[in-house]
Amino acid sequence: MRMGLRGRVFALALLATTGVACHEGDQTRAVQATAVLDVDVLDFGEVPVGEWREKEVRIRNVGYVPFFALDALKLGDNPSYEVELGEGGGRVEPGDSHLVKVRFHPLKEGSTEDRVRVTTDANQGAEGQVRVVGLGTPTPIGVYPPLLDYETLEVESDRTLDVTVTNPVDLPLTLVVQGDNPDPFTPDTITIPPFSSQKVSTKYLPRTLGSMGARLEVRSCEGCTPSVVDLKGNSVANAFAFDPAPVPFDQIPVHERTESFTHARNITWRPVTISKLVTSDRAFVPLSKPEGSVVQPGETVEVKMEFAARFSGPNVGDLTVHYASDKDRQSQVILDARGGRPTLAVTPVALDFGELPVGGKVEKVIRITNAGSNGNLRFTGVRADGSSTQFSVDVPTRGTQRYAWSGGTWPTLDADALTIAPGNDALELKVYFEPKAEGSWQATLFVRSDDMFNPERAIVLTGRARASGPCVYELLPQPAMDFGNVVPGRGAVLGFYFRNPGRAECAVKDIHISNDAGGAFFMPGGKLTGGVVVYDTAFSAMVAFRPPAAGSYSGELKLTVNNPAYPTVTLPLKGVSRASCLVATPSFVDFGPIRYDCAAAPRKTYVSNRCSEPITVSDASIGNGTSNQFTLLTPLDSPRTLAPGAGFELEVGYARNVHGQHYSPLYLRADSEADPFLVPLLAETNHEGIQVDRYTQGTDSQLDVLFVVSNTTTMAPYQSRLKAAIPDWLRTAKDHGVDVRVGVTSTGLVARGQQCGGGANGGEAGRLFPVNGTHPRVVSGTAANATADIQENLDVGLCHNLVQGLETMRAALSAPLSEQVDDPRTAQPNDGNAGFTRAAARMAVVVLADEDDNSGFSPDSYIQFLQTLKGTGMSHRSQLYALVPDGSCSTAGNEADRFVSVARGTGGQVESICRSDYRPLLESVIQRAGALQADFPLTADPTGTAEMTVRVQGQVLPGSQWTYDAARNSVIFNAGSVPTPGQAVEVRYRSVCKAPPSTP
Repeated sequence: MRMGLRGRVFALALLATTGVACHEGDQTRAVQATAVLDVDVLDFGEVPVGEWREKEVRIRNVGYVPFFALDALKLGDNPSYEVELGEGGGRVEPGDSHLVKVRFHPLKEGSTEDRVRVTTDANQGAEGQVRVVGLGTPTPIGVYPPLLDYETLEVESDRTLDVTVTNPVDLPLTLVVQGDNPDPFTPDTITIPPFSSQKVSTKYLPRTLGSMGARLEVRSCEGCTPSVVDLKGNSVANAFAFDPAPVPFDQIPVHERTESFTHARNITWRPVTISKLVTSDRAFVPLSKPEGSVVQPGETVEVKMEFAARFSGPNVGDLTVHYASDKDRQSQVILDARGGRPTLAVTPVALDFGELPVGGKVEKVIRITNAGSNGNLRFTGVRADGSSTQFSVDVPTRGTQRYAWSGGTWPTLDADALTIAPGNDALELKVYFEPKAEGSWQATLFVRSDDMFNPERAIVLTGRARASGPCVYELLPQPAMDFGNVVPGRGAVLGFYFRNPGRAECAVKDIHISNDAGGAFFMPGGKLTGGVVVYDTAFSAMVAFRPPAAGSYSGELKLTVNNPAYPTVTLPLKGVSRASCLVATPSFVDFGPIRYDCAAAPRKTYVSNRCSEPITVSDASIGNGTSNQFTLLTPLDSPRTLAPGAGFELEVGYARNVHGQHYSPLYLRADSEADPFLVPLLAETNHEGIQVDRYTQGTDSQLDVLFVVSNTTTMAPYQSRLKAAIPDWLRTAKDHGVDVRVGVTSTGLVARGQQCGGGANGGEAGRLFPVNGTHPRVVSGTAANATADIQENLDVGLCHNLVQGLETMRAALSAPLSEQVDDPRTAQPNDGNAGFTRAAARMAVVVLADEDDNSGFSPDSYIQFLQTLKGTGMSHRSQLYALVPDGSCSTAGNEADRFVSVARGTGGQVESICRSDYRPLLESVIQRAGALQADFPLTADPTGTAEMTVRVQGQVLPGSQWTYDAARNSVIFNAGSVPTPGQAVEVRYRSVCKAPPSTP
């Protein structure tokens, strides 16, 4: 029979007592029971929540007699740990061990610990403790797929998708929808049982429009890291998206018909069935018959439409597509017979870069606009034909925003869907002429878009190149542009100066920062294309340093010149950025623009110590800049020690005796700082104030009239009214003794169709009509057939769809057309406008158009053009008169704000194109031409009349023959002294020096 535990303990104690009786000292200790634990800490490491890990603790008998393992218990109440005393009776013989099992089952994430106490009946080590620790980590919950994309649904419809959730642990999982838009998403399950895999169906039911997103989060415990299924969907009002929308129709005469189309694309995830097409106006008739067809997701159906004009003026309707998806639904698109669809307009349509040295580079800008009124135009890129290697384009821009090209290389470049809205929105494109060899060069640049009817517009590029060089130049500062120290968080501006001291011209191009040191160096005005620098001329430009962080920076400015041996010119840039105790107020000294003959007041800056310890400023000096125009008026003769907050003023003078911009660095050196502190010095010297205004007296009997007549398809009645007014108009001119010279051009800047006649297919682009010369293009009002010739020329055709009258006006009155018999840019012979305008004659531009201008450039640019057309001070001798819509009639477009703005800005008049008689406006043009000019406005304010001289044909007039009117700032000739037609008038005076700005 086995001895019980109590008996065993008694026997062990008896044996120990016997041992004590029989032995002494070490022999007594040799028979004691000794227990030890093999570890002090039991670390389970990382264990996912819900999983189990087991480790063991050994109770070792290191004595000479056996003992019993009595118990193993947790001291805390942490439910993540379990402890079990191993089996085997508990008796531990000398040299043996007994196991204690500890299991870790984390129920939450994060660090957790407890203590296990082990007790025995050993004489020594009867009780021991083990610290147990572990880290709960996220449960590896399986979710597939990780994304449920419901795609696009109609509002108030639903779609269900499944996700499989796998639970690998013995804890239940909970599901919840979170995120920005949780409401439309609903799972059919909220709990996943332990050790199971389950398919969860999640429904998307949007009740509002737009894109929506949420997350299905699956957790094994509250606060645990979830496994996530992303949920996203999009809700739309109906299944079809139409392109184009609105559906555009050409403007057509009454009783005519025209066709158009739109593409209806199913943008939802489910197939739909078209049941019928319905229009709101019987003038619109569907030509396509898609009834009964099933349209798959993403599939497109073409719908052709016909419009029959029943009355004059705009007409707008709706096309309703009835269809079935989850229920009967419908989609609508506007039918627009007003015209005004997105229309590509480009200004100008020809660029003549003139003559350049080989190796030079110049730029011109074209402006791309949307001449429509309904919907955005998509600019899709450019291509080129001809000598395209001599020309290139920059990236398109909108204001300061630059858009990178995507795909393709010159001569074919594509752009990413750049949209242009109707109205004032525009893209600009720089075009470069960079000749690489002598000769005359020509290419054609095509601007491409999604304009349905005119997807491309052509721009003729011409340029000539001559041999020149090699360039000899002077580039300052040298040996480098040194910004010294610019403290972190601040920026500074200096500049460079390029001068041509040699006899050969310098073609300079591609002036840019070739190494910007991670963006620390840049040109505030952007890179410079270049130009031609002739003998003893120069140019300057700014370079900025804005260090992004503390440190030393090295960069490089690079440009190219026409010197085959040394074509590349570089200027090192350097600067440091470190904290400094010095501060300058202002941080730069800017004299601004100063007249050569006007005193430049000194400028000051206050230098102070912003640190909490004294510093010593040992030196202040002006370093290498672009000139020696700056001087330090308060030199630092000896070191200055500045207490915290203390400072002193430095005063800088500016010599102003060299024209141009000037940049120099003012360096301040402190003994405790390794690098000089920078204060930039900036100034510009302009010409002296002796102003010379020159005029040519016009005649009271000569008037040049340019009629700019729209050749769009709706202009027939208005052209007829203008032709009907011509006979009486010419009689009025004769009665007033006014010699009228007449030319006509259209508002067409690009060719449109042969039905316009005249040899240019509607694209006169400023050339007088008819371009082919089938009858006189310049008509004198006194000619025998003047009435018939002018009326025939006014018949410019009815083929076009794009009004760009302001630009055709500018082209007609500008070089090369105004100066040459033949336009060198076109194939037609003798199509220049030379001989039309007369230097002494007044100029009147009469515009006839039933919609507004779409030339692209601002009206101010055309106002300035007309004001300067006859020379300085002759702005009142050129006006624009406009017969355009004013909102008072329904047979033409809306108000023509651009034409009206130019007419009013030049002192002209505006009348409605819908009035029945155009004679009153035309007669006002004649009446204005009947007086000599007696008042000549000055371009600047004079200091007085003491230094003012007035010359006519080079002869000084005594002061008794003229007066100066300060209120009008004009010289006014007395009666009897008014210059006669054609005489040259010169007024020389000293203009007022503006008061220099006060020193901060």
